[in-house]
Amino acid sequence: MAPRRKSIGGLRGSSSNVSDKENNYLRSLNDYQARVRRRESIRNCKNVAEYDLKRKIDLEIKIKEGSSKLLAAARHPAQSLEAARALFTSTKRMSAYMVELQQHKGDVSLKASITENKGKLSISDLRFPLMWRDSDHFKNRGDYRRFAVFCIIRVGAQVHDTSLLYPIDREQTDICFSDILLFDNVPAEFELSLEIYSHVLQQDLSIASTPRRIRRSIHSSISKTVGRKLVASLRDERGSSKVPQFDLVAYAKMTLDDTDLNIRSHDLTLNSVERKIHALPLFGHFCCRLAIQPYYMDKEVCAEYVIVNNHRCWVRLQGFQIEAWKSKKSSDKFEKPTYTIYVNKETIVRRSKSKTNQLHVINRVDGNETSDTVQLYSTENAKKWFEQLVTCVKEHARWKHAVINLQGISCSKISNGNTSTRNSNDNVNQQGSLYDEIPLIGNILRASMSN
Repeated sequence: MAPRRKSIGGLRGSSSNVSDKENNYLRSLNDYQARVRRRESIRNCKNVAEYDLKRKIDLEIKIKEGSSKLLAAARHPAQSLEAARALFTSTKRMSAYMVELQQHKGDVSLKASITENKGKLSISDLRFPLMWRDSDHFKNRGDYRRFAVFCIIRVGAQVHDTSLLYPIDREQTDICFSDILLFDNVPAEFELSLEIYSHVLQQDLSIASTPRRIRRSIHSSISKTVGRKLVASLRDERGSSKVPQFDLVAYAKMTLDDTDLNIRSHDLTLNSVERKIHALPLFGHFCCRLAIQPYYMDKEVCAEYVIVNNHRCWVRLQGFQIEAWKSKKSSDKFEKPTYTIYVNKETIVRRSKSKTNQLHVINRVDGNETSDTVQLYSTENAKKWFEQLVTCVKEHARWKHAVINLQGISCSKISNGNTSTRNSNDNVNQQGSLYDEIPLIGNILRASMSN
């Protein structure tokens, strides 16, 4: 009997160990879930958008610190330029985030507007023509200046920058950026701000860039020893120069009306620079491809079995149209819809007076009025479809031509403004000049010559 009691005691001991492990596990799991709920409740109280903005501000502070250290340790002009550009852009982003954060705290309407339907915006194929004198460009003499140029493009709190191109001199007739920049969650009422910044490369203002007559007089009046000392002093002066300063030389504002399928030319406002030597010789126009795609185009709003014009169909409301199939299986197989009802800004949606679960969708086709009947299986569903169709009509009016002619969004090489090491000589391989694409220039020149 003793061995039997021992085995029973062993079983009891093993079962108690298992129960203790289960209890510890459940206790740890409950503690973890409580911490998660507490953290999420704090985050929701702060507002998710506000929380993300604070995280972005902290990130930009770290980027600024890193750029400042890189700038202090830079031994090559290219390193200084890239570090200065990163520092400058990070400061711009921080300012935009701070403004957005203040608006989120003070304006309640902005929090309500988060639920609005938005879209994705892209800008690419940026080209800016330069206005050198004919003696500068064709004879390669006269204007010795060289520039480092980049752009900052902003939509709301989203601030992106292009690559830094240098040297830009009299040999180039256009500044071409190969960057493709994307902006997410853009409302239809957006305003895009484009700013061009340039920096004069000071090392190109040395003896090598002085006029020929002055160079001859200097070489004839100084000895080799003095010349070496002068070159060394110039090198020391360049090494001890301050942080490269970028000047705002031009800017432009763009809205939904400026979006298009193709590349278009736009007006450019030239900014007055204090020192004319720092002024980039820009023309008053530039071209780019600005495209937008509303998220509403790909959003499935409603989908269920309904009766369309006395025929039972599987119906889906998506992309500003009601598509009807004989069955859901046909829709899943991507078969062509048997019936399509288009919804645009001129569409009229009415609820039937005789039947609470029936809707009338009225359109004008070739000057004639057409009416389609959509009957739901309940009054609640009819109310939901009515509200969604009214919203669809309003969205079509908001997005204007962007929902009539679909604008393809290019794949971004630099997404969401995350910069990487890029070749500064991308502007060398150009496809012609914008001088040949703007016929007004020839007319202006002929008119000035005739006068």
